[in-house]
Amino acid sequence: MDWGGGALWLLAPAMALSMGLSPLQVGMLFAARQIGSGISHLPAGFIGDNLRKRGFFLLATFWCVAVAQLMASVSTDYWVLVGFLTLASAGAAAWHPVAMGVMTQWMPNRKGFVLGMHMAGGTIAEIAAPMLVGLSLMYLSWTQVLQINTIPTIILGLIFIRLAPMVIPPLAGLPIGPNIRSLARSVVQPGTLAILFTIVLHNMAMVAFMSMAPLFFQEVKGFSPGLTGLAFSVFLFGGAVASPFVGHISDVFGRKTMTIGGLVGGGICLWLITFGSSEWTIFPLLIITGILMLSVRSIVLAMALEKIGNRESTVLGLISAVGEGMAALGAVLAGVLGEIDLGLVLILAGSLSVVAGLAICPLTQNSSALSYKTMGSASG
Repeated sequence: MDWGGGALWLLAPAMALSMGLSPLQVGMLFAARQIGSGISHLPAGFIGDNLRKRGFFLLATFWCVAVAQLMASVSTDYWVLVGFLTLASAGAAAWHPVAMGVMTQWMPNRKGFVLGMHMAGGTIAEIAAPMLVGLSLMYLSWTQVLQINTIPTIILGLIFIRLAPMVIPPLAGLPIGPNIRSLARSVVQPGTLAILFTIVLHNMAMVAFMSMAPLFFQEVKGFSPGLTGLAFSVFLFGGAVASPFVGHISDVFGRKTMTIGGLVGGGICLWLITFGSSEWTIFPLLIITGILMLSVRSIVLAMALEKIGNRESTVLGLISAVGEGMAALGAVLAGVLGEIDLGLVLILAGSLSVVAGLAICPLTQNSSALSYKTMGSASG
């Protein structure tokens, strides 16, 4: 499901060259995708907690993405292209709160580990896609590459026709429809607001960096499309490898300290990448940045679930709607700064990440191994 999104990071510079787009227009494209993603998360989360046959909803997301990407590949107008890519992003985004809700319902006492595994699975697709797209763009047009990169989504959609009926239903006994008043009370608690603020800034940092990084590497550092794809894959590889382990460690030893270290350390690494002179200095920094910044996503989501409650899909949909929607601002800011100097985009992304880490410092509860250890003893 994340293959198309991973491909687009590398397709965007090719689109810009082919259609004569400015960095601001590229930033607006990613901003529109983030808004579409944010809008779809909350209703998807609601559906995930209330629709008993939610496997068929998950099935529909595959075909929404596939059709939208194929339509985007034949679009010649900028705004038509933006529209179809936004629809594809909304379809992909609708998958995640439902799928993550199913997984955390399946293993309720190991949320960090489960969400880390989910993140790692998506990141594997995002690792492979940039490498293949970067190499493909050396021989094919972006429209042909986008069409080819829709094939995995179609294949998975066909496979999921058999898997959809096997998806477990929501927990019995939950009221029909979300308990809005209870959810609102949980969200406005200071600790929850700090977590949401951290998620928003983290998402803004990620989108700002990833939307302009291909342009930065190619235009400032002189990377080829193939080397740019490899750089992206190296960055994502670090996060994919680290996410399950970091999620498991946070289940046992607590989440706050790991989150602060990951976000602050990752932000500093982004600053250092700006001054890297070659791939030999940039690639190690990208691996470290990926490990630090990407692996904390599952930890922060687990913290939010523990703060807000047990309606997993609705809570994850709410968090993702706020985080992804606000991340559009990161893409716009990146586009504006990219018009001035692409290096400033990395400074912006690093600064947002550092502030995101510091925002969680006031939390007094280092969420927590207690329930995990207790349940582990009970199950034993």
